[in-house]
Amino acid sequence: MRILDIRPGSPGSTTLARFDLELNDHLRLYNLALRQRGDEPAHVMAPNAFQERTAGFSPSFNKALAELALNSLVELQTEHAINS
Repeated sequence: MRILDIRPGSPGSTTLARFDLELNDHLRLYNLALRQRGDEPAHVMAPNAFQERTAGFSPSFNKALAELALNSLVELQTEHAINS
């Protein structure tokens, strides 16, 4: 499982980032949202299609996805700060 691409969210938004995920050689999920509200832990939301979520994740898998995405976002921000 790995992050293919991560894009920071708008400042002040509850969406910290959007990202593309490769679960394995056979499955990729695109445009997942990493969100955080208040003091709640970050969580991952699948995009909508026809006003419905396209996927759902168990709490433990959601936590693992959120941690992976947060780590990727921190790496991206660190790289950006170093290169600026």
